[in-house]
Amino acid sequence: MHLIVKRASHYFVLLISFYFCFFARVNLAAPTLQNDQNSMQQKSEALAKFNDAAIAIEKLMDSNAFSALSQLTQYGDILDELSLKQQVKYHSLLADIYLLQAQYHLAVETASYGLELTLGLASPSISISELRYNRGFAYESIGNIEAATQDYEKGLALAKSLNDKVAVAKGLINLGAIYYLTDQYESSLMVLNDAYNIAKQTDDDELKGSVNSELGILYAYLKRADQATVYYQQSYHFYKKANKKNSSLNALVNIAINHLFKEEYQQAISTYKTILKESGGSGQNETMYNTYSGLSRAHLKMEKPNAEVSYQYLLLSKQYLKSIDQYNTELRYYNEEAFVLFELERFEDVLVSIAKVEKILNKRDSLSFIQTKKKIKIIDLKSRTYFKLGYHQKAYNLQQQRLALLKLLRKKEQISSIAEVRLALEVKQADLHTKLLENKQRIQEVALRDAEKKQQQQKYYLLYIAVVALVFAWLLIKLIRDHRRLYEMLNMDMLTGVANSRRILRKGKYLLNKAKIKQNDLSILLIDIDYFKLVNDQFGRDVGDVILNKVVQICNELLRDTDYLGRIGGEEFIVLLPNTTHKQALIMAEKLRVSVEQHSWGEEGASNIDMSISIGVACSSDFPNDELNSIDMLINKANYLLSQARAKGKNKVHGG
Repeated sequence: MHLIVKRASHYFVLLISFYFCFFARVNLAAPTLQNDQNSMQQKSEALAKFNDAAIAIEKLMDSNAFSALSQLTQYGDILDELSLKQQVKYHSLLADIYLLQAQYHLAVETASYGLELTLGLASPSISISELRYNRGFAYESIGNIEAATQDYEKGLALAKSLNDKVAVAKGLINLGAIYYLTDQYESSLMVLNDAYNIAKQTDDDELKGSVNSELGILYAYLKRADQATVYYQQSYHFYKKANKKNSSLNALVNIAINHLFKEEYQQAISTYKTILKESGGSGQNETMYNTYSGLSRAHLKMEKPNAEVSYQYLLLSKQYLKSIDQYNTELRYYNEEAFVLFELERFEDVLVSIAKVEKILNKRDSLSFIQTKKKIKIIDLKSRTYFKLGYHQKAYNLQQQRLALLKLLRKKEQISSIAEVRLALEVKQADLHTKLLENKQRIQEVALRDAEKKQQQQKYYLLYIAVVALVFAWLLIKLIRDHRRLYEMLNMDMLTGVANSRRILRKGKYLLNKAKIKQNDLSILLIDIDYFKLVNDQFGRDVGDVILNKVVQICNELLRDTDYLGRIGGEEFIVLLPNTTHKQALIMAEKLRVSVEQHSWGEEGASNIDMSISIGVACSSDFPNDELNSIDMLINKANYLLSQARAKGKNKVHGG
């Protein structure tokens, strides 16, 4: 009985405990349930508002990417509850924002995840193209051109299948950029023109701004600065009209860069200050970096350079460096830093910056034509730095390396021009072959008719054969002349009529061997026309061509019949002086320099410019016995001395 009572007490306690716990849980759960209902209602409202919010975020991101990101991430907590189509849109917007913030690796990850989500869509959507374009641009910005091209092409193919003109134009714009980045300028011009024509048919001002921007960059690559300016200004106009603040600022950056290219430094500075004013100093990281970096370059390149101010602007640009996840930004920064430090005569620091540039370049599998030219400039700067530090042999060796790279570039250009000539000749030969076949067919037809009227048509037949023979002979003579013209084109500079680099180097080898056998001296002059780029920019290439020919005429009037003049590229010429001592070569070089300086260049169209030349003089006697093994060594020596002549203020003769 006691046990029963005890158990009853135990169950009573449990019952009472359960009673209180139950009602306590009911009382506690009541407000939680209410909270859950409120939360669900808020989520439902948020889901309903997402599409409108996406449109608002898209408009906001260009002017304030950080605020756009803040608004978008509010939907991160309910992302799984969004529809699949909305989730894809979410990741597309997020990738867009990362691109604006120059966070390209994050953009790749986000766009890739968005593309995975699109696999669950019931039908293809234009969002897939948008994600492809976003990821492609991110890949392009981190240097993966192959992956970028694949994404652009796949995005464009889908846009075409969906017949979305705007998306098609965007794909063409992206591919056009890839083409000019990989030196495929003709392909770039073709697809960008297609995009331009599509954009003209739409009311999309942002699209028009984008295609004008890329056309401007393409023409800048082609060194058509005036045409590039027109496109950049149109780009700025359309972006402003579309109320795209950051895009319009980037258009101003392009305009300023074009001023730098045209050596209009005050205009460049004014444009950069407009960017700072319009942005309020709070633009995108990449825009602000480009602005301060450009101001640094402008102050360094002015007629009266201010290296201290240039360096201060460069330091301002550096604060944005780490926030830009782009493969070539560090390369650009340390390259510019090296040149500024050189002007500040901080030569040891110059070598540190150059080492960083070289480290980045060495990671590249291959360099484009423009990147190779930049590498040549950094080698030249390193050589001049070593020269300032007293390491003359290192400086000389680097000049040899620079000359070798220049030869490779010139060889590529020559091969290209020769290929064009050969192609033209092949076309002519094909035409000739076609004509000969046609003549044979006609002869056979005449022969058949002669069989019917042998006696009557014999005279006409013979006459026809004679005419065909004459035509054939004429075509054969023309072919021989074409071969002769081809030979001349391969050995002659077509603009000035003097020997080209291929011909003059072959002649130099011959004369050096001859000089060694006869134990005579062989001297060379390496001539560079000072400020020639300024002439081209100010007066146009036609005037520049006239000046090149006039310099050749002046040289030919002073040189002997036994001397040889050749053009080795741009505004550089070489003179071979057989049986001429170093002292005699210096006298000849000074005569050439004075004659060019005293000529009235206003008659040639360059009225406000005093033209001059700088000359490096080298002689085979400068080398100890048996050390001069090739004409290249002699040219390298002259090139090194020429660089010293230019460094001393130009309009100088330097012979060691």
